[in-house]
Amino acid sequence: MTQEVELSSSTNLRQDVADEPLLRVRNLRISFITRAGRIQAINDVSFEVRAREVFGLVGETGCGKSQTALAVMRLTPEAGVIERGEIWFVGNNLAKNISNEFKLINKKNGQVKLKRNKSQLKRLNAEVSEIRGKQISMVFQEPMTSLNPVYTAGRQISEALIRHSIVSLIDRMLARNRATEEKLKEIADLTARSRLSEEELHGLLKRLGLEGLQDELWFILSKKDMPLAEKKALILQLGRSKPKAVTLRFLVRLKKSGGRIPFNYRILNGMPVVRKLFVGVIEKEALNASLELLSLVNMPNAGNVLHQYPHELSGGMRQRVMIAMAIATKPKLIIVDEPTSALDVTVQAQILELLRYLKDTFNAAILFISHDLGVISEICDRLAVMYAGNIVEVASLTELFENPKHPYTRGLLAAVPKYGEKRETLQTIDGTVPNLIDPPKGCRFRTRCPQVFDRCSQGPPWIQVGKEHCVLCWLYGDSDKHVEQ
Repeated sequence: MTQEVELSSSTNLRQDVADEPLLRVRNLRISFITRAGRIQAINDVSFEVRAREVFGLVGETGCGKSQTALAVMRLTPEAGVIERGEIWFVGNNLAKNISNEFKLINKKNGQVKLKRNKSQLKRLNAEVSEIRGKQISMVFQEPMTSLNPVYTAGRQISEALIRHSIVSLIDRMLARNRATEEKLKEIADLTARSRLSEEELHGLLKRLGLEGLQDELWFILSKKDMPLAEKKALILQLGRSKPKAVTLRFLVRLKKSGGRIPFNYRILNGMPVVRKLFVGVIEKEALNASLELLSLVNMPNAGNVLHQYPHELSGGMRQRVMIAMAIATKPKLIIVDEPTSALDVTVQAQILELLRYLKDTFNAAILFISHDLGVISEICDRLAVMYAGNIVEVASLTELFENPKHPYTRGLLAAVPKYGEKRETLQTIDGTVPNLIDPPKGCRFRTRCPQVFDRCSQGPPWIQVGKEHCVLCWLYGDSDKHVEQ
């Protein structure tokens, strides 16, 4: 027997999960103010992403997938506003005080004018910038237009590291300064005798007081095609590049300040000798870390790519650069927007395998956005189906593919050609997506739904039809137990 539930309620959807979700979006509504009218792009969207899972958002082009992701990052385009909703990430509501960010003015001709509160937006950006890029990162849909064409791949990755992980870069340099020949020889001998796990390596470095070398050592040890003798030689070389005494004092001071350069950055840039001793040292370290990241994402000829510009790289290589930037700060949540679009099938498989590997390596959750059900089926644990700004069904991957409930979900799956099945024509969903300036009342899919009936003109309830399987449809509802979202 079906039971109506509130989708945004964690107690209903996660009865068997003890910990809080990493990301919880509740009742998100986004509109775009245009000359043609007010576009209701996102309408009361609610979902959650748990730690270390891959959660998919699937739907046809224009259904609101990317705008939902941009809202999570608080990067909604200038014409758009978050009218209401909550975006909870690790105990922080990224959409707090949204009512103070803008004002909608109704004009005499019936149009709506958007007026933004610039001081409130400035405060918001200052707060969100500590999370965006550091704890939540995003791989944007078009790597060619997302990457800066006038900077090399290495510089763009380095910028993310210097902005969000400068203390980690300083720790690397200070650890190398403390790395004596005896300590490095002990590490090399231990790793030669047995393959250490990342946890065992961390414990060893903590005992030796060299925690900052974790990433560099793991990078060396994880190279599968490198002989053991060469790995030992690289480990022993780590302590040979020590910073000058004056640079060392600067690094210690910089670390104490939390990575904030304690004097005028412009003056440093204008003095070549001083720049080499201070800022140049950090940039060089960031470039070394960028090389490690490019190697981690299986970039061919990573050393050359580091100094190449986006237009010199193929689509798959640009996508790997974007992924390297996204994981540079070891975020808790990675949002990937159509990461395999415009790539051939072989490269698609490589990117999906890479994302699975990175999820396991960094224990990160992934919000995966795609219109391709085939790609979604390869990587996601749970997914939500979107249509015209609404989430219409949420379920585990297996449950949704084996037992779809919403007529739109059934239509999507029926339209996918199956191997070995002969058809004269592919099945389609009749009609077109409604105009979101004036969407249909009630269920937005009712103008195309083959099972439409009178009650569909009213807003449908969320119905729980199975364990963690919910659907926004009157077909499974009891009108006497209607619960608003």
